[in-house]
Amino acid sequence: MSAQGGRRGTVVSVVGIVLIILGVIWSTVIFPSLSKVPTDLDKTLYFDGNFTVPDQATGSMVTFPIEQILQQNGNGTQDGALFVHEKYTVKNAATGDDISAYYGIEQTLAVDRKTLEIVTNIDEQHRSGYWGPPKGLGEGDTFDLWNPGAYRALKATYVKDDTFRGLKVVIFQIDAKDISLGNDTQTQLPLLMDTVINLTIEPKTGVVADEDALTTTSLSMGGQKVPVVITYVRYAERTIVDLVDTANDARGKLLLAETVIPWVLGGVGAILVLIGLMLMSRKRGATA
Repeated sequence: MSAQGGRRGTVVSVVGIVLIILGVIWSTVIFPSLSKVPTDLDKTLYFDGNFTVPDQATGSMVTFPIEQILQQNGNGTQDGALFVHEKYTVKNAATGDDISAYYGIEQTLAVDRKTLEIVTNIDEQHRSGYWGPPKGLGEGDTFDLWNPGAYRALKATYVKDDTFRGLKVVIFQIDAKDISLGNDTQTQLPLLMDTVINLTIEPKTGVVADEDALTTTSLSMGGQKVPVVITYVRYAERTIVDLVDTANDARGKLLLAETVIPWVLGGVGAILVLIGLMLMSRKRGATA
């Protein structure tokens, strides 16, 4: 019986050591790979809002409702960076006319799949900043978020902790003024942009559960700014519902993958090692 107990102790200890090793591998290799942006990214975000522009006949400013769609797709990788192709399409919600030729944007960014930073030396336009909010944001933090309208990264600053539809979130804001957009092609006058963007972020996952942006593009004339386009855009309700669900689901998966699985593997492994050592020590005691 003593020899059999010794063999059992060895087997139990080996199984425990294997589980501990699996826990380390899970934490250092498997989980980090699971938390990256998928290479087959296929995501659609819907926005609504309104645009205010000069009426060509009267010259006065007129406002009309819009619907905007942002399609994001993975388009290959290079040295760990994912090429993310983005296409913004815009429709006049009142007439149904597609106005993407005037207000649409299309771009491809090289994004680090783990950190969400734009990889400047790989990006085709050498952009910089973050593609999306990094995980773990909190009080006192800032980050530079790429803005295609401004064609540069703009600083997002912590505002407060809050609750949004049952989610504990952090509110970040971009407040940028007098951003140079070059000269107007018709008048050759300088174009300036002011924008205020509010981001409602689930901090553990980095999911933006809500977003709204008020942007004014103006001509600079003799020290005065004359608005030529004022846009207000916010996530549509269907997108807010989807993103809140995504954040809740991601939080649960994050808890399981980042905490529960490695702790269970490590904890059970350690217990088995101790049991195995006890069985082997009993064998030695019986032999003595």
